[in-house]
Amino acid sequence: MNKKILALSGSLLVMALPGIAAAHPGHEAGASFAAGTLHPVAGIDHLCALIAVGMLAGRMGTRAGMCIALTFLALMSVGVASGFARVELPLVQAAIGASIICVSLLALRPPRNLPVATSALAGLFAIFHGHSHGAEAVAGIAPLAYAAGLLIASAAVIVCGMLLAVTSLKTNRAPRRPPTSAADATPVFRPSAWR
Repeated sequence: MNKKILALSGSLLVMALPGIAAAHPGHEAGASFAAGTLHPVAGIDHLCALIAVGMLAGRMGTRAGMCIALTFLALMSVGVASGFARVELPLVQAAIGASIICVSLLALRPPRNLPVATSALAGLFAIFHGHSHGAEAVAGIAPLAYAAGLLIASAAVIVCGMLLAVTSLKTNRAPRRPPTSAADATPVFRPSAWR
């Protein structure tokens, strides 16, 4: 198992504490495009969830990964609409915390033979994330601009997570030749380190 992915997933698990979910900035920023763009990257709970979804999507493969990412974004917009409409969902913050844990664990060992179930689970969690965002923006004057900024920023973070996953998979699969000398064993002296 890749140590970088394990460390990142462990960090995501630690950050899933319930108090963090409501303690990030952006709740009072109103409902504009800029506030919507800032909210997913300013809130550590949403940022971790989006990176975890991106990493899961990147590790699931091209088709399944795109399905997961698009399902997440589509159902997140449904959740935003439910938040705008003031629909009450139970345990929203708990579901956000659980989503970070579940999606992070799935990203560690992606269930490649269950792409539909994985997309459905990611979509279920997306509804709670979207609802949280929509409920926070109701007091503002431009909810559609807020939602547009939110979805664009969320898509960008998910793509970054996918690239992180794909990059880590490529570095894990690179063939490694055993060192033939002391200079090869030390990374600083290896000729490839100077390129």
